[in-house]
Amino acid sequence: MRRRWRNSVVRAAVVRRQIVLAWLGPALALLFPSDPALAHTVGRGFVMLLPTNYYFAGGGLAVAVTFLVLLVLPAPVLRRGFAVRRNFVRPSFPIGTGLSWASFLLFAVLIAAGLTGSRDPLVNPLPVTVWTVWWVGFTLITAVFGDIWRTVNPWTGPYRLLTRLTADQKRLPRRRLPGWIGYWPAVAGLFAFAWFELVDIAPEDPARLAKLASAYWVGTFVAMLLFGEERWRCRGEIFSVFFGFVARLAPLWRGSSGARSMTIAGVPGAQLVDTKVLPLSAGLFILLALASVSFDGLSKTFWWLSLIGVNPLEFPGRSAVTVANTIGLAVAFLALSVAFFGAVLAGNALAGGRVAARECLGRLVLSIMPIALGYHFAHYLTVLLVNGQYALIAASDPFATGADLLGIGNFQVTTSFLNHPAAVENIWQAQAAGIVLAHLVAVLVAHGIALDLYGNARRAALSQIPLALLMIAYTVFGLWLLATPTGS
Repeated sequence: MRRRWRNSVVRAAVVRRQIVLAWLGPALALLFPSDPALAHTVGRGFVMLLPTNYYFAGGGLAVAVTFLVLLVLPAPVLRRGFAVRRNFVRPSFPIGTGLSWASFLLFAVLIAAGLTGSRDPLVNPLPVTVWTVWWVGFTLITAVFGDIWRTVNPWTGPYRLLTRLTADQKRLPRRRLPGWIGYWPAVAGLFAFAWFELVDIAPEDPARLAKLASAYWVGTFVAMLLFGEERWRCRGEIFSVFFGFVARLAPLWRGSSGARSMTIAGVPGAQLVDTKVLPLSAGLFILLALASVSFDGLSKTFWWLSLIGVNPLEFPGRSAVTVANTIGLAVAFLALSVAFFGAVLAGNALAGGRVAARECLGRLVLSIMPIALGYHFAHYLTVLLVNGQYALIAASDPFATGADLLGIGNFQVTTSFLNHPAAVENIWQAQAAGIVLAHLVAVLVAHGIALDLYGNARRAALSQIPLALLMIAYTVFGLWLLATPTGS
């Protein structure tokens, strides 16, 4: 056993956590050229190779067995499970736009730190806050407590203040957001964000990040003034759309009973089953969310680097793989979309084709959200464990002046737990469990939606066969990404 551990490969790679920037991402990146970033970058985390064949088989088998169990489970039981609700009266204390203003002020401080503070992305609070605390931690919190971003986003407070100040003057210019535009601005924005994260040469440079984040804030604020806060937030603002879909996985969400605001508790994923048909653009947004995090892992593997002609042990830098990774990201998105659409349409044909293809695609694509969240958790777990410590230090001394605002003293970041086989194995098992559990929830959600679509247990089961096979294959793929050697 010791020899097997000694022969295990532990590789560190550069982690790229970045602030989900503007839907203009690549274009804006060209407007703000940066100086060379410091070599001290955020660590992606460590992955230890284990004898994972059993994990592959077990994970795929767990998803397959779940599907088989659903074949014999009476449809009313599953429907009643998703319909379970419990209501709680929400606290009556006033919040208003206070949390949004607090978020805006925090955003302003982080931007100032990014522009004037240390260039080290592990010392400057901007990169570690947005990549670790916000993009990783806040996403996971949203999956538990619902759409918090709706309240704490940094635009609502300033927007509502400006609209009040101009209430007695000529109304702010408003244009109708065309219905045909759907979620396409958010799709373009998410692709730009993924490109900046995975392809841009310096996504963690604090000054570069501050300029792009500021540009995105201004662009979003102008769009809200033009089209209205709610319209743009729901269809154009990348993170409102993303966190809104993640929130539908949460066991807690907001509701109302008469004039009272309620907190509703239910089965995780129940909101996905209840969601109406999404337009094509919204479905592609969800698929892109999964494809981007999957390609993030794939692009660091020895397999991918060898495929594009790069020696993984002598990585030449991001600039050398810009074109290859841009193409790879687009192909990953296209391949997943084609595979998903093909599985859904094949399933509909097996079930007799009694439901419109648009309705099948627009409902069943919601079953991808649990998988996207599972990959998000697994992919960023080590980032959270390690870079969360850097975020704490940076928050205590945001401008690198020697301050100790949080009173943490001489706190030192530790990664020693990543050098112990037992700890690394536990981390890997948690990551593997996250991926497998996500696929199990996805199977349940897909089956619940299929029952609603077809109204018949037999046709619903037939419609799910191709999609279940795709989910089994994607489970094995996700576990392989965790286990395979990675380069830079």
